[in-house]
Amino acid sequence: MNDSTPTCNWPATHGEECVVLRPHHLLCLFCLEGGGDPPDREEWKLDEVLGKIQEDRNLLITLQTAFNCNGGPTTQPTMYDPATRRKDLQVLQKLNLAPGDTRSAYWLLSLALPRFIPTLWNVCNLNGETGPAWKECPVAHTEAYHRGTRAGICPLRPAEEKACAKAESCREIESCGRLRIRAHHLLCIMAFWGRFLDEPIAEDNLWEPLVRMRENPDIEIELIEGACQVCPPCGVFDPKREICDGACGLRDRLKDLNTFQRLGLAPGDVRTARELYDLIYERIDDISQICGGNNPQNVEWADCGGLSDSRFGNARLRGKPYE
Repeated sequence: MNDSTPTCNWPATHGEECVVLRPHHLLCLFCLEGGGDPPDREEWKLDEVLGKIQEDRNLLITLQTAFNCNGGPTTQPTMYDPATRRKDLQVLQKLNLAPGDTRSAYWLLSLALPRFIPTLWNVCNLNGETGPAWKECPVAHTEAYHRGTRAGICPLRPAEEKACAKAESCREIESCGRLRIRAHHLLCIMAFWGRFLDEPIAEDNLWEPLVRMRENPDIEIELIEGACQVCPPCGVFDPKREICDGACGLRDRLKDLNTFQRLGLAPGDVRTARELYDLIYERIDDISQICGGNNPQNVEWADCGGLSDSRFGNARLRGKPYE
């Protein structure tokens, strides 16, 4: 039965609310959204879980099966029946996860499942029952899953909210005496300079700090590890948690730390824009080892989009923005 507790799987959640589901119940949520009636709907309180996710797309979900991460603890599992044990493991295999893994609802239901499990074929839909132990879910041969995935479950950030965040954060950037920028965003600002756009965009605040730096290269910048003044208008920014939820949260944390390491600096350090970019132009001529995950098939560690073209190299050729 579903268990919701603020401390489940603490190493993964650090105390955030977390619900426990069996992996194939992720598919059931889409079927439920698409008008289906999954068999475990009441026992696992799937309507309640669906409601929670629609209120908070970053609700954490821990995936539980009849097995632990080693395939144990017994050679004769008794939890659940063979057909549903198989479904659970099929889902984990396709998502490259293991029992006990915890991910956000957005990661699972918006980024992973539609990509890796576009249909129920060979998971819930087995093209017929081969024996008494292998009964198919009655919803598997309906259009409920397709309707659910097409409709989506996790809400997108409203355009009005993003526009308000853009206006408010831009006013802060324009008026503050000291900028607060996460370490790897220094490289993003430089890459933006290398795209020759030279105008603000709606989805982030890369241009606005650049303007302040060009006007006053001696403006102070406090380097931070995590969300900063660049982030508020982004569509994948969670203002409640102040995190990026576009599957790059962990990757961006590593990018921050990689940048700090290359520059020999630490969170909380304060330098002028001139000092920082002089240091970057001196020490960082290639960002592949900072922004590259070297694991393109993994949702969390895929390479940053900035590696797909020559924008960083173009910035170096264009020269420092304040010169």
